[in-house]
Amino acid sequence: MASLIEKVKGGYKVDGLELKSANCGCGGMTGPGGSGVGDCCMTFSRVKHDGSTVTYIGKKTTPNTTNNFEWGYKVKKDGTEVEVKMLDTRGPATFKFGGVEPPPLSAWQKKGWQVVDQFERGLTGTGEPLPAWCDSAASACERPEIELESPKGDIKK
Repeated sequence: MASLIEKVKGGYKVDGLELKSANCGCGGMTGPGGSGVGDCCMTFSRVKHDGSTVTYIGKKTTPNTTNNFEWGYKVKKDGTEVEVKMLDTRGPATFKFGGVEPPPLSAWQKKGWQVVDQFERGLTGTGEPLPAWCDSAASACERPEIELESPKGDIKK
């Protein structure tokens, strides 16, 4: 059976649905007087492929966002799993999200994926810590270029 996971620029296409890594490309630079360059630089999306699992982490929360929450899901089909976790805000977001939104759960369901888990819960602060393989908010802008990473999200040696 053919794999449902296909490498595409910036991430993976799984059963026709894209999960992509992205950020604002701020490069860790600061503005005048050492001030930050904006909330977009603290947001990102990351994708990791390990065996038959693709994991997506997105972060829309910043120190300036309010009413933060996390949501996500895990779906499974033909031995392939996709896990999605999003740190999000219900408060006003006056900035561009630096990452790429994941597909909604309904898109997976339309393609016959089984829902293994689905959650939504409140957050304290911006939702750190993130998984060890995912950049922290402080270093999100210093993420290496996607082209320098291996298909598993690791930096090529």
